[in-house]
Order: sequence, then C-alpha cells, then structure tokens
Amino acid sequence: MPESLKQIKSRIRSIQSTKKVTNAMQMVSAVKLNRTDKALVSLRSYLAGMESVLTDLVNSREEINNPYFRGKGLEEKSILLCVITSDSGLCGLYNNNVLRQAEDFLQNQGGKDIRLILIGKKSAGYFRAKGLTILHTYAGLNGIYNPLVSDEIAAILANLFSAGEADAVYIASSYFKNAFIQNAGVRKLLNIEIQKGPRTEFIMEQPFDELLTKAATRYIITKMRMVLLEAFCCEHAARSLAMKLATDNAQELLEALTLVRNKIRQANITQEMMEIISSTEALRG
Repeated sequence: MPESLKQIKSRIRSIQSTKKVTNAMQMVSAVKLNRTDKALVSLRSYLAGMESVLTDLVNSREEINNPYFRGKGLEEKSILLCVITSDSGLCGLYNNNVLRQAEDFLQNQGGKDIRLILIGKKSAGYFRAKGLTILHTYAGLNGIYNPLVSDEIAAILANLFSAGEADAVYIASSYFKNAFIQNAGVRKLLNIEIQKGPRTEFIMEQPFDELLTKAATRYIITKMRMVLLEAFCCEHAARSLAMKLATDNAQELLEALTLVRNKIRQANITQEMMEIISSTEALRG
C-alpha cells in the first residue's frame, strides 16, 4: 500500500534526526583521531630510538642472560594473549577483524595453555563464553588513551613473562597505517627478539645486566603505549568512516523521500483541482 504524505513526512523527520547524530559522531571521531594520531607519530620516533639503543646493547655481548630475552627457539607451551577492541560499536568491522585474528591464532595453538588479558567490552563479551582463562579485563577506556593504564598493562605482561608464568606474550589488535588503512593482526611482544648486528663496545657506568633490564623495561612500556595508541587510532578512524557512510546513506534516503513527498503532494493538489473543476462543471450543468 502506498505511504501517505503524513507517513513520508514522519520518515523524513526521523532520517533527518539520524543524519544529525551520525554527522556529529563523525566529527567527534575525526577530532579524536587527529589528537591520538599526533601522539602516535611522536611516540613512533621515540620507539625507534629505543630499539636502536636496545639493539646496540644486545649486540655488545655474545651471551645475554636476561628474563625478557629468554625463550628464543624454545617451544611455547604457555601463551599470554592480550586482545584490544573497543568498548562500543558503530565502528564498522574494526572489532570483528581483531576478534577473527585472535580466534584464528588461538585455534592454531593446539592444546597449549592460553590465558587472556582483554581490553574493551567487545573482547570481554566475546571471550567470556569461550571457557578460556581471563586474567584481567579493562573496560570503559572508550578510545581515550591513558599512559598510566598502558603502563599498568605492560607491567602485568612483563611480570608474568619474566616470572616464567608465560613462555610468550602476544597482542591481537589493529595496526594503524592511515585513516583509510588499518590491518588487524597478532604480533609478539615477548620475548624481545633483536636482530644480530656488528658488535660494538661500550663504556658503562652501571653493570651491563642492570642497564639492559632498564632499557628492556622501558622498551616494553613504550611498545605497549604505541600498540594502544594504534588501536585507538584505528577505532576512531573506523568509526569516523562508518559514520560518514551512514550520513551519506541518510542523505540519499532524504533525497529519495523528498522526491516521493513532492510527487504525492503534487498528486494531491492535482486531485483537489480536478474535484473543484468537476464540482464547478456539475453546478453549471
């Protein structure tokens, strides 16, 4: 049954309200993305410097006896996986891509001991019914970067690994390239793997093992900060794009409904004119 003019007007008002909401969410996400991306760019340079220092330190010795570098070439029997998703939806396939990568990773681990640290309500809701051991859950961040929270997560991961409670630490999250390209994946955080290079001799005021531990700890903290910033950048970029598409779709619907409304209005006017003319002719006759 064709819709009445009143129903069409009601749909137009509803879509106009939706368009205002999606447009506002798009602008808010774009502002958050810009702010988070600036922090990410500066941190990437710092992390590159940390990697360079750590590489020189590791290559200055033939043998390294440090808990953060242990486990190279050994079988990983117990694994700690940190999964980073968002707290809310309306961000396209962002969460689905991360959860799919995490699920594929877990399925390839066979009967290994797997424990989880979950960041975001979406990952908590997904893995709660899976029967896996969840050590910690962080919810309510809402895509807002907090270095204190990041450092706390890094400390938990590093302490569990250095204490021998996990043979490896992996992170499942999205990695930010630009506002249009974000790739979800699972990457290794610990043990720290440094590519061998030319040996360099250093004069050190502190003992080598103490200095290496401090540098490795700072590296882990910085790496976790970068991973969290990248994940939040991906979340804001995905939500901004999803809301832009929703706003564009709402505009297309409005244009189509406006055309239908005008046609119905014109048809009603024509019908009324025909009735007036018919009445006039009847009175003349």
